Amino acid sequence: MDRQLEKSVKQWSGILLAIVSYYIIHEGTHFLLAMILGVFEEIRFAGIWGIQIVTTEGSLSGMNLALFSGLSSIVTILIGYILALHPSIYKIKNKNILIGIYYITLCFLLLDPLYMSLLSKFIGGGGDLNGITTGLGTSDIPFRILFGIILIINILLFKNKVCSRYNRIFKENKNINK
Repeated sequence: MDRQLEKSVKQWSGILLAIVSYYIIHEGTHFLLAMILGVFEEIRFAGIWGIQIVTTEGSLSGMNLALFSGLSSIVTILIGYILALHPSIYKIKNKNILIGIYYITLCFLLLDPLYMSLLSKFIGGGGDLNGITTGLGTSDIPFRILFGIILIINILLFKNKVCSRYNRIFKENKNINK
């Protein structure tokens, strides 16, 4: 296989793995909470927007609604921090696994903060952010600012720490297992 094609296949495979991992963790957190709270109704496939965990109509309010809506973002961001900062990740020798973890880390660190701070205003009507603010009975502005700050911190973390470590690993180890 042509070297450039092989590189593209590995990158796109890593991106696909990141997207699937994100949905499993993010929506899986919603699912677990819905099951724990006894409000799970169905899993809905929402076209290009992925999947949604549907709860029984009117069954969530107050702190339970805020928790159901917000915990999934917290979980994905925390996993992103673990993947970005845990030293054992950077000792993995398999290049394909490293590529997958690189894209998963990128997705977990940036996707929810970007959506909660900016994109939710334009795409999908707010989703999780609406659940947080409705549940807590507060404005979305403090949460948009908070997630915006998290987004900036995570961009800098990814650029300065994650990218530099991966660049060094791939430059130093040209003979990593394929």
